[in-house]
Amino acid sequence: MHPEATRRRKGFICILMTLEIMSWVKSVASSQDVFDEDVDDISLQNKEWKYNMEKRAKDGFRDGSDAGKEASLQAGFNMGYTEGATKMTVIGQLKGIMSAVRCWCQVQLPGSPSLVSVTDLLQRLEICEDGLVESLRKAQQRPPPSVTEMVDDMEELNVEQRNQGGESRCSNNGNCCNDCCGNIRGVNEDSPRTLFQGSFSTGESLKQLLKCSLDLVTELGLSEELKLHIQQLIDT
Repeated sequence: MHPEATRRRKGFICILMTLEIMSWVKSVASSQDVFDEDVDDISLQNKEWKYNMEKRAKDGFRDGSDAGKEASLQAGFNMGYTEGATKMTVIGQLKGIMSAVRCWCQVQLPGSPSLVSVTDLLQRLEICEDGLVESLRKAQQRPPPSVTEMVDDMEELNVEQRNQGGESRCSNNGNCCNDCCGNIRGVNEDSPRTLFQGSFSTGESLKQLLKCSLDLVTELGLSEELKLHIQQLIDT
């Protein structure tokens, strides 16, 4: 073969090899760019997935919290309404009974100490009724207690129960009838747990008034049916 042709052929081969190398380098660079784009897409998808999951968790927590509050408020309203309605019914019936007893005393025992006791008891019943109505009114205006306050109340209640043990709850050795003619405790507006404490206070005062009524009816020698009805109110 002619030397010139051989030289040209070698030059042509070198050019082809150079072009092939350049093409391979460009291909490698292009594949790296594609790989980087894939990594960026995966990272973006991960971030978007994480954001959506956090948002769903927050939305679920908020919806669950709102549903829990609504359920708790409804349950609290039902319980409070039932308790208030029961106590108002008991007070109303007891006032009716003692009003009838007072009329009987005015006819049968005018000017007797029993008439004075019955009249005084009726006044105490009216005070107790007004206190209960006021407690219910304030309960509607007061915001619901926080979780911390409810936990504190439960802890205090458990401590009181452990301290009392098997002792009697009557602070005057059973002389509840003498106590019921004393002052009825008022509701403290400044206390953050007024509703919790006031409810028990009103209940104890009502129990004492019921006991006084039963003692008066027994002392006057009235019918067993009337005493049985008052006892049923005590057990309500």
